[in-house]
Amino acid sequence: MQLWFWILGWLLSILAMTGNGFIIFLVCSKRQLRTKTNAFIVSLAVADFCVGMITVPSLFVCESLDLCNNRPISMMVWIIRNLFAFASVANLCSLVLDRYIAIVKPLKYLTIMKRRRVIQMVILSWVIPTAIMTFAANVILNTSFSQNLNIPKNTLSVMFISFEIFSSFVLICVFTSMLKVVFKHNRATRSLAKQLRFNHQVSFKTQEKSAIIMMGIVVGLFLMCYGSFMRCSLIRISGIVQACNDREYRIILLGLNSATNPLAYSFFKRDIKKDIKRRFCCPVSSNKRQLRTKTNALIVSLAVADFCVGMSAVPPLFMCEMAGSCDHLGTMVITWTTKSLFQYASVTNLCCLVLDRYIAVVKPLKYLTFMKRRRVIQMVTLSWVIPIVLIFFTYIVLSISFFQKSILPIKIITVMFISLEMFPSMLLICFFVAMLKVVFKHNRAARFLAKQLRFNHQVFFKTQEKSAIIMMGIVIGLFLVCYGIFLRCSFTVVSDRDTSCNDTQFKMPLLVLNSAINPLAYSFFKRDIKKEIKGHFCCSVSSKSNRIHPLNENSSA
Repeated sequence: MQLWFWILGWLLSILAMTGNGFIIFLVCSKRQLRTKTNAFIVSLAVADFCVGMITVPSLFVCESLDLCNNRPISMMVWIIRNLFAFASVANLCSLVLDRYIAIVKPLKYLTIMKRRRVIQMVILSWVIPTAIMTFAANVILNTSFSQNLNIPKNTLSVMFISFEIFSSFVLICVFTSMLKVVFKHNRATRSLAKQLRFNHQVSFKTQEKSAIIMMGIVVGLFLMCYGSFMRCSLIRISGIVQACNDREYRIILLGLNSATNPLAYSFFKRDIKKDIKRRFCCPVSSNKRQLRTKTNALIVSLAVADFCVGMSAVPPLFMCEMAGSCDHLGTMVITWTTKSLFQYASVTNLCCLVLDRYIAVVKPLKYLTFMKRRRVIQMVTLSWVIPIVLIFFTYIVLSISFFQKSILPIKIITVMFISLEMFPSMLLICFFVAMLKVVFKHNRAARFLAKQLRFNHQVFFKTQEKSAIIMMGIVIGLFLVCYGIFLRCSFTVVSDRDTSCNDTQFKMPLLVLNSAINPLAYSFFKRDIKKEIKGHFCCSVSSKSNRIHPLNENSSA
């Protein structure tokens, strides 16, 4: 498999799992969204979620562990992948049939689409693909079974193409009928609007247009994506010599179909769109300028460095391994240079953040005079200039070492990196110990004061220093754990030991872990950020509590 396939395939798989998982969570967690139509949408989202979870990851594991040459395993992966693909098709047909009845026969919808019938249709949407793939598994894996029944060679291809053509035909016919009804209603609406527009401005808006747009996107994508599968089945049946060797494109189209369906529901299904807007767009009126503080400027700079670490650590290494170009000197230098630049930028930005918190905790009265806006800008700039200068100097020294074939410059660079790693570590430990002493001193004084005041009143002291020290403790502790392995590697290179520093598989996850945990520390222990996150994701709870309920008759009496 080519590199573009793995990148695009994994991207679509993640989008399919994220989007469909969110739709499932949204409908299941909200009682108002548990309607008959949304039952079909959830069933289709489950099938699409399984397609995203099985298709590319199973193929990646098969290729990585060299299991694709094992016929039973490869056939099992193919059967499971097709099971969820056909389940997605069957659930889509059920969803379109439900919308067809709602638009073409709206007066009969409640009598036809009862709860029992919806359950039957959802179950049937899973039973039919399961029966087809069970029969296919018996034919493929059990040769004696197929020989006893004298099953023709192309029986499976005929069965698959019959299912695909029948589903496509049903979707096209149903969608065409829905389109005719919607155009007919729009024509009647425009005619009525012309008659009423003489004295009034009339605006008609129906739900049919949104439903037909959503169905058009879903059905159109289905026909485009599954057309390649139908072509492949026809090639097998007709016995043409041309091989059906477009598996890469078929899998990408399958993932695209599963990843795009949630977007169609989110934009054109009104109840789902309304709930998504309420969850994510309700805090628009809040003032985000409150978060633009001096400390948060340093946090943003550190977050940018950590984001770049996550983007430059594992993905380039993955692409390098897949393309087989890791042994190329130019590729190795570029990959290492980029990763090291953002890695050391993360270190310097963390030092600046801890210095800011140190001044705020240890010398709070001098904080405003010392940490002015100009000084914060200087610290952020310096946090990026130092790593850039260091990497540029390293690049020059490595070039000289390569042309002169000398090992001495490499040792000089290693000593420089050790200094850069040890100095921040010592600095962070000293700052954290000093902050810890001040916090314990303040807590002791607060407890002593509370004992004096507790004779007549219940006293409770809560300071921001505790949250700051917890956040700094998590960030610094993770930094020391993750970067300790880099120090060990540098010492190994300098001391000329025989043990090789070949622990990349441990260093990379630790580096990414350090960059991934930092945002969680800000989210839980930085009060203003925590408050804003709560406002974004818990707004639906607060909107419920703010409702005005009418007074009871007993209370009014």
